[in-house]
Amino acid sequence: MERSPDETGGSRRNDSSGKKRYRDDERRGNGGRDRKQRERGRSYSESQDQVTDDSPEKKLSTLLIILGDKMTPQEIHKNIEKIADIVQTEYSKYELLVLKTIKNCFMELPMKTFIYGTLVGLVNVKRPDIGSAVVKMTAQTLQQCLNEGNWRGAKFTLKFFAELTNANVILPRTMLDIYDDLLTTLDEPNVKLYRADTIVYIVLSTLPFVALQLRERSPEMLDSILSKIERYFESRERAIAEIGGSVVLHSVTPYIGSNLPYDQSDTLDILWSQIQSLRNKGWECKILLKPWSDYDSFLVTSDQHEVDKFIVKEHSHKLCNSLPVPLFRVFGDLEDETIVDSYKTTDISYFLIRDIIDDIIEIYEINRKECTKYLKDLPYNFASGTFVEKDTTTSITNSEVKVKDELDIKIEPDMDTFSNNWGIDNSKEANASSISNQSIVGFKLEQIIVEEIFSHIFRLPQPRFKPIFYHSLLTEICKSMHESFPPILGKAIGILFDRLGIMDVECCYRFWNWFAHHLSNFGFVWNWKDWESTLQLDPMHPKVCFIRETLEKTIRYSYYDRIRSTIPEEFFILFPTAEPSTNFRYEDPDHRLNSFATSLISKLRNKSPNSEIQAHLEEVGKSFSDLPAKEKEQTIRDLFVQCVLMLGSKSFSHVLNVIERYLLILQSLNETPEARLHTVKIVAEFWVNNTQFLGILLDKLLNYRVIDAIAVISWLFSDEMEKDIAKSYVWEIMKNTINKVISRVKQVTSKREMVLNPQSEVGGQGVDITSEEDKKINTQELHTVENTLNAVTREQKEVLLKVAQMFVSLLDSRLKTYESQGITDTMSQLWFWWAYGLFKEIARTYQPQISTFLVTMETIVITPDLNQCILNVVEMVKAFEHMNNATIENDFS
Repeated sequence: MERSPDETGGSRRNDSSGKKRYRDDERRGNGGRDRKQRERGRSYSESQDQVTDDSPEKKLSTLLIILGDKMTPQEIHKNIEKIADIVQTEYSKYELLVLKTIKNCFMELPMKTFIYGTLVGLVNVKRPDIGSAVVKMTAQTLQQCLNEGNWRGAKFTLKFFAELTNANVILPRTMLDIYDDLLTTLDEPNVKLYRADTIVYIVLSTLPFVALQLRERSPEMLDSILSKIERYFESRERAIAEIGGSVVLHSVTPYIGSNLPYDQSDTLDILWSQIQSLRNKGWECKILLKPWSDYDSFLVTSDQHEVDKFIVKEHSHKLCNSLPVPLFRVFGDLEDETIVDSYKTTDISYFLIRDIIDDIIEIYEINRKECTKYLKDLPYNFASGTFVEKDTTTSITNSEVKVKDELDIKIEPDMDTFSNNWGIDNSKEANASSISNQSIVGFKLEQIIVEEIFSHIFRLPQPRFKPIFYHSLLTEICKSMHESFPPILGKAIGILFDRLGIMDVECCYRFWNWFAHHLSNFGFVWNWKDWESTLQLDPMHPKVCFIRETLEKTIRYSYYDRIRSTIPEEFFILFPTAEPSTNFRYEDPDHRLNSFATSLISKLRNKSPNSEIQAHLEEVGKSFSDLPAKEKEQTIRDLFVQCVLMLGSKSFSHVLNVIERYLLILQSLNETPEARLHTVKIVAEFWVNNTQFLGILLDKLLNYRVIDAIAVISWLFSDEMEKDIAKSYVWEIMKNTINKVISRVKQVTSKREMVLNPQSEVGGQGVDITSEEDKKINTQELHTVENTLNAVTREQKEVLLKVAQMFVSLLDSRLKTYESQGITDTMSQLWFWWAYGLFKEIARTYQPQISTFLVTMETIVITPDLNQCILNVVEMVKAFEHMNNATIENDFS
């Protein structure tokens, strides 16, 4: 794009003022620098140089970090001035510390970027050298993020550039040049869809913060950039339609079926609609705080600084999100006076609030308490009136900050450090008028936090972090915001419970998994009576399954009698009939093998050698010499496995000790597929009343190679297991088994990479230090590793093919039964709803692995006469792959 001089003159001042004009020269060179990627979410004390807690360096960095924390607009106004003065005074002594802290602030406190932008603007007026250093550091940070594919970091840096534009540290034209540099990605021939989407997202998400300045100063260039993005969305829509993108979007939406609570749309499409709406309103976003506007007459005298051209390098696929992310809502379109629902998804304010909540969750994933603190204090980062029932015009904390000793500075709310120099009216009325806006429609902070966290929990195919983080975060927020948050969360639970019938089955599982954990943190207290009508529904209805599985899970967090005492008697029909316990087949004294079992357990307890145990088993076999060989083997296997489990039933350490001691015997009894399947069934029968232990024992036996994944999968699809298709433990065992196989492939693949690239870790330089002799050894090792990789990859393929084959056979058989019964609406049949949902979830989760042998699966498993709903799952896998590799061919220049 051609870069012509600013048509508005490049200044917010009159040309007759006698002051110098803004500089708007061509940028040159590459702003990229090789720097270590920042560590997400690390504490500031760790990110600073090693200094003592009471040192001037520590105090200075603390001043910058806490600036704006729980401060009213008036306190923000005053403290920005004070700290700007401190930075100007102390910069020469602590240059690196100041720059490093500012970087950490805008990268890890993005909710306060507007404060740091204004701060740098004030400093830049009197110390343009500091402003120049900050701009250079920010440019290096952005290029580093682009080089590493750190897109969230790139967004944070771009947002800081936007605030530097507002504070007159860089030109609006320079900001547009930065946007233009990023959007040159769209000009690449056959640009990857995920790559283009990522760039467009970070541009659009930061535009509202600076759009007013860009419109005033360079309207034509702003329009040109928006036109380019508009053409991209037009081409994107066509490309997504061609590759079946709607199939993918439908497959990753938490709500499915008909009667959806709202339109299921891609977040990026919604963002573009919000930007267009904001543009039509003159780019005025009323919820944003703009402290820089109070200093306009002062900032106008400052110098501006240039930045080099940015280059967006090509990255590996894993660095970008290639799947659409539907906007998840809980409180939309409800006719409930207790729900504040005046906001709409078309409002850019809604996006900005949810986006910053998402950022906070991402940054502070390692510290739920810090995460909660910043979520709770969000009203202080937006204009007064943004959130209902959140008054940020009066201070609720002591915002006084004192710095003594070497710095010898004291900051108090009533000090007036800069007003005499700048001639600025710092009265409360003046500040409030420039920051707050009475026409803002209030949001309910608690509602948006709930929506955003549940959007993470229900994100498909996988949430960004482990579920335990989101569970713990909601618990922490309930404790911190104990008056306002629990009622909103409780209402959200009720709404989501009512929507279980239209929820993706994986989301149903995640919902009850969270709910049980949540109850365990609050004394298992819940008003179950509200859901009493659910007891009249079909036993396989999602609501009934939710209650049943929640109760099953809560027993794991406590104990049987404790949970039973917390629920009304009416709900006992959904409560397990027996408490978690063993089911030892040979416990009955009248059982014909009771004496053999008693003797065997005694020998196992006394740690008899393998030979003695083997001899005992042979004696058992001789006692049943009249039985067929196969039945005799099954009898011996059943006896031994049951006795091992019984002896080890006290704890996991007990059973692992027994398994390890007699591993050779266990393996010798499980040398055939039939034997391994039999052992799985023995374990399942022994722990029939404790599915948690069942899952753990099967996992351990897989580790010891006593059984294999095929045996577990075969058992899960056996006739006796069909009735449990809607139970958690079936899902957990199936996924854990598949994950185990995939994990082996990843481990061996990683080992192969290490053999191929032996490197020195000295200094982190990655220098090859292998000698010729080492290389010969590595060649032999590589051959061994590659053979192992071939074996585990083959196992992965066999297991996933087995799963697909069993699902197709199971569903096809049931569909034919429905057809013979004249049933056409198969999804109304709840057993099929659960089974089909699990099939879809397995295909969705393991799509990357399935895609590698999709042709084989279509040849072996898929036949043309299959029902369309089964074929739709295969089409979904294909659509995912097409989406991953999709390109945009159009020219957007």
